Amino acid sequence: MAKKNGRNSGFVKQVLNSKAVQDLVLAKAKEVARAAGGESMGFKVTDLVLEDTRSAASVMALGHAANHNRKHHSLIRAMDAARD
Repeated sequence: MAKKNGRNSGFVKQVLNSKAVQDLVLAKAKEVARAAGGESMGFKVTDLVLEDTRSAASVMALGHAANHNRKHHSLIRAMDAARD
């Protein structure tokens, strides 16, 4: 039997889907893309609006950026640089 943790799951869901959290996640994704080489190189940031349980964003490497990422692991390094 699952153990109850005492959290209000409705409130947690509301916070995770709030506009402030969505903006924070999108800003962090843009920071990662900028650190990896930016949109001019081919790193594209998209907001995943169909995720019901949380706010999410994706950083994709297209074209030259995909080759650069495979060779230099630029997205992984950019995520390390974006950590607070």
